[in-house]
Amino acid sequence: MLRLFARAVRRAGLPIAYSQGYNPRPRLWLMLPRPLGVSCRDDLLLVELSEDCGVEALGARLAQNLPAGIKLRSSFRLGPGRAPQPVSAAYTLELSQQDAAKMTRKIAALLDSARLGVRRFSRRKAQFQEVNIRPYLSRVRLDHSELAFTLSCSPAGSAKPAEVLALLDLDNPPNRAKLVRTKVTYSPLQADQLQLKINDQENLWPKTQPATEGVIYAQRDAHQC
Repeated sequence: MLRLFARAVRRAGLPIAYSQGYNPRPRLWLMLPRPLGVSCRDDLLLVELSEDCGVEALGARLAQNLPAGIKLRSSFRLGPGRAPQPVSAAYTLELSQQDAAKMTRKIAALLDSARLGVRRFSRRKAQFQEVNIRPYLSRVRLDHSELAFTLSCSPAGSAKPAEVLALLDLDNPPNRAKLVRTKVTYSPLQADQLQLKINDQENLWPKTQPATEGVIYAQRDAHQC
């Protein structure tokens, strides 16, 4: 996805800034990269420009150069300070009738649990360890055959959507292929940001942001990329 946006920015002729050194790279970031194979309807792209470019012109030019399936929702200028950080991410999964019939009981058991342990491999310790993801599971519900859950994100960590599916006995290739990230909430988004709505709406980052940066909300139709 990041390479896709980098190509679109170059096609649009936007004056994107590049890193210094022997291998300069375009300075753009996806603030919450998606797990492999998960579709998405809500991505936040940060782009640093080498010169000032009006927000309206930036958004319009970029929107014209995005491939089919990508919709630019809005663009705005990011004020000085810390870049927006993800606070929560919401996911949905359309279940089969057989899975949906068993899900009410499983969801109740999940929410009643004080601890939800999952095994993760620690590269630092070179071994598996158990992690409690219950603090990061903020909401789970079943609406007819649609499973919806929200995971909180914090400096202390988060849960992986596949881990939630595994706890519900849903972690299999067909279900993973249908999982969609529908919304991500970020903080802080500064009140003085200039925002352009085109349709309807831990990466490293410098502590002090120049005034030539742009922020872009992009929406991808619900299929994998």
